[in-house]
Amino acid sequence: MQAPHTATQWTRHWLYDWGGANVDLFLVIQRALPDGWIWLPETLSAFGSYWGAPAVVVLMLVWRRRQVRERSTPLDVQLCRFVIGLVFAFAGTAVLKAMFALPRPFVVLGDAVYRVHAAPDSRYTMPSGHSVYVGVLAAALWPALGRAGRVGLLVFAAAVGWSRIVLGAHFPMDVITGLALGGTCVAAAGAWVQRIARGVPMAGPRW
Repeated sequence: MQAPHTATQWTRHWLYDWGGANVDLFLVIQRALPDGWIWLPETLSAFGSYWGAPAVVVLMLVWRRRQVRERSTPLDVQLCRFVIGLVFAFAGTAVLKAMFALPRPFVVLGDAVYRVHAAPDSRYTMPSGHSVYVGVLAAALWPALGRAGRVGLLVFAAAVGWSRIVLGAHFPMDVITGLALGGTCVAAAGAWVQRIARGVPMAGPRW
């Protein structure tokens, strides 16, 4: 790997490539799963995609009359956080993918990639859209669940991110960025919902 010469190359080398560790970790994770278990990451990837959002909304609507434990917020609030956070996440993901336009692993590594699972394009690897979605899901439902539910959400989010690496679609940094973006979008959506509920006008430009 060539040493970075410009500020942009240096930033990518250490913040995205981790000095080469991003690629090394990708290869280790990808090659650790036997071929006979490929159904597992394929299933996780399918359930962890944006296509599952309508089903989540329906389930939350069915569950909306139930109030969770004391000192927790009504499920209606979590539904708003999920839907609005998902809209923010769509926009944020599109902006970041277009801004960085980083190549997918099979473009960077070629034949060194052990398996490649139906990647729709050769660029736009960061952030991982699947990871953004499960990040939104986990952050939105977190306040409405107990300890077991929260642990389950964390395990599911991590497993979906792992599946995207195993299937050769993303590097580890793409997954981490996606999870962080999803949580950030839900936090922003939650703050927006709370301000509206309290009747506080959103800050705008002063002329």
